[in-house]
Amino acid sequence: MTLRVRCTVEAFNYSACGLAVGDSFELTATGVTVPEGRTFCYFAITNAIAAVQPSLGAALPDAYLAARPLVMCPDTPEELRMRVEVVDPTPPTGEPS
Repeated sequence: MTLRVRCTVEAFNYSACGLAVGDSFELTATGVTVPEGRTFCYFAITNAIAAVQPSLGAALPDAYLAARPLVMCPDTPEELRMRVEVVDPTPPTGEPS
């Protein structure tokens, strides 16, 4: 089992990509999931992957993920901030632990 984290838009100066506070995506060690019918800025996703990917292969959250870090989009004037949270550290039904 690996961790699944949700990155949720918490605040920004403006959104060049049309994002809103509360928009989110999820990351695992093997991929990215965006809610059905939604889109998300791939620059923001890329920054989030770089910040959390080393922690995703673990069975339990490390101190970094447990602290619910903020991750920024690389567009400096936009100042888009996303909160990273572990969604569920237990395996879904049917997935071996």
